Amino acid sequence: MIIEKSTNNLRYLFFVPLFIYIGERSLIAFDEGFYAMQARWIIEKSNWVGPLFWDQVSSDRTIGIQFLMAISKKLLGDSLFVIYIPIFLAAILMLYCTFQLHKELLDDKNPIYSALILSTTFLWINYAHMATQDIVFSSIISLGIISSIKSYKTNNKFQLLLSGGWIGLAVMLKTYLAAIPLIGLIPFLINSKIIFRRYFWIGFILGFMPFILWSYQYISIYSFATYSGLFEKLIRLSKNNSFTNPFYYYFWNFSINIFPWTVPSLIGFFQASKLKNISKYFLFFYPFFIIVLLSLFSTKTPYYPIQILSLVSLNSYIGIKYLIKNKNNLTSFIEKINYFCLPLLIFTSILILSFSEKISLDYRPKIFIFIGVGLFSFFWISYIIINSQKRKLYFSILGAYLLVLCVVQSGLITDKSKDLRIAIDTLIKEEKLTNHSVEVIKSEASSDESFSKIIKIMVRTPKLGEGVNNLSELRRNNYAWTTTDLNKNSEFKNYIIINEDEIFYPWKLIYKR
Repeated sequence: MIIEKSTNNLRYLFFVPLFIYIGERSLIAFDEGFYAMQARWIIEKSNWVGPLFWDQVSSDRTIGIQFLMAISKKLLGDSLFVIYIPIFLAAILMLYCTFQLHKELLDDKNPIYSALILSTTFLWINYAHMATQDIVFSSIISLGIISSIKSYKTNNKFQLLLSGGWIGLAVMLKTYLAAIPLIGLIPFLINSKIIFRRYFWIGFILGFMPFILWSYQYISIYSFATYSGLFEKLIRLSKNNSFTNPFYYYFWNFSINIFPWTVPSLIGFFQASKLKNISKYFLFFYPFFIIVLLSLFSTKTPYYPIQILSLVSLNSYIGIKYLIKNKNNLTSFIEKINYFCLPLLIFTSILILSFSEKISLDYRPKIFIFIGVGLFSFFWISYIIINSQKRKLYFSILGAYLLVLCVVQSGLITDKSKDLRIAIDTLIKEEKLTNHSVEVIKSEASSDESFSKIIKIMVRTPKLGEGVNNLSELRRNNYAWTTTDLNKNSEFKNYIIINEDEIFYPWKLIYKR
């Protein structure tokens, strides 16, 4: 019994390599770099209320994820890696919730498989390695779903507290977007009478306390007019903008982003319509309703549906089991398309692209991707050949696991700005800027390109100045990043260009004598 229990516990070690990346990390500008800088300024300026960008408060968001990153930096040190710790903890929580959802909604004794499917879903693993609030927000929603189900089944006071408490925590992270999962849950909360329980409302009040206290402090310092920026953002995003997409956007985008589980999840989704009671509600009606609600909103992004990935993972498991157990002409055809043609097509494409000069990846990412796709193809094609139902399930999940493991270790989703990272680190070392303040001409970060690039530069700059509005404000014997063309104006004769490599474009590092 002890040996069997130890073996079962060892299975959880499969998740560890998916989080531990052996190599340097770098951020993308939106939104990772933005949040990383705000977390940095929380500590440097000792302002734990207003999310700052330089000396200006950001009135369109709360301070939720930035606060968590800053706490992590305060406790564990000033390194880039520590800002990911809140995201990793949230990812582990979401895996745990998926494990529990499997136990509660499926008549099956293999809950770890649904958790493994979640961890090998491209959309999920990508954002589990991204310093944003999306995985944290989604893990809180998953916690709200599983606690509501357990409240209904057990009437446990602690679960009732959680079933009400998640709402306020979600609002603290994503404000109005918390309404989407709440609307989806309300029919269940009413029908199960959870919403009429005292401990649900105690949890509701406790969950909202961080948001209420933060709002009070924010309004006291910055005024209600500034605070109203939270609601103005909702109005702005509900209208046409750069993220506006057609109604059917998620029906193709989400299907691609849940690779390699697209086909099994669709099969599982339709099979879930045949289930009974709460299983049917949460595996069929709820995810469909959430996608429809998100589709009605003008702004559509790939990461909004992460909140339903725990349930989609269960559907993928149902789909795999259905393909294994039900043998007929249709399922055999689907299996051959999914487990033979798909990996063969991907392997052939990667083989061709790996020899293409147009793909500018370094040797390391190329070899990891090639190995991952090769192993994925081997196990999924082997699925067609073997007869054992148990091995078919193993090979299906193992192939996806090895593919995602190689993608993580390749650095594609962890070292996202590698060339820029190396260039900045080299420049800092060569110019001995580790302990020297570097300014940024703030007014020149006016376009998306310049803003995006300077954020990535700032994140890796050891010591930033307070920022200056124009070059004339730069003091002597100081460095600054600027986009101004110094060669075309004689008034800039006191400025020396230190570096204007193409990789920093449109920015260049200068020094004022």
